[in-house]
Amino acid sequence: MTTTLPLITAFWAGLIGLLGLALALNVVRLRQKFRVGLGDGGHPELTRATRVFGNFAEYTALCLVMIALLDMLAGPRWLIHACGAALLVGRAAHAWGLAGSGETSAGRAIGMVLTWLVILAVGVSLVWVARGAVL
Repeated sequence: MTTTLPLITAFWAGLIGLLGLALALNVVRLRQKFRVGLGDGGHPELTRATRVFGNFAEYTALCLVMIALLDMLAGPRWLIHACGAALLVGRAAHAWGLAGSGETSAGRAIGMVLTWLVILAVGVSLVWVARGAVL
């Protein structure tokens, strides 16, 4: 089994990291606006911004580790790029949908479906690629 540096993942992780930074800065901006050091101070806008960033962090960490493993195991380049792009678009759509309202929205739904498809596609691919070495 050939292993390589996860260079494709590095590209997508860089873009996704910039999105994460923008979401984190939005939380800081709202904390300053409402003069809240911890928690949300009862401000729904800050609650949403905190959950947008939290949800982003919860899913992107798992997905990027999985994508990096596939990249390191020389998985299909097209699939690694497709999953990186789907994760970026999905997390941006979810953030947009949740930031606008706490209710169900198209952005949230699209974001979750894309994220879950990334987990499914990469999970199946990792099992397939690694099966020869572990079975």
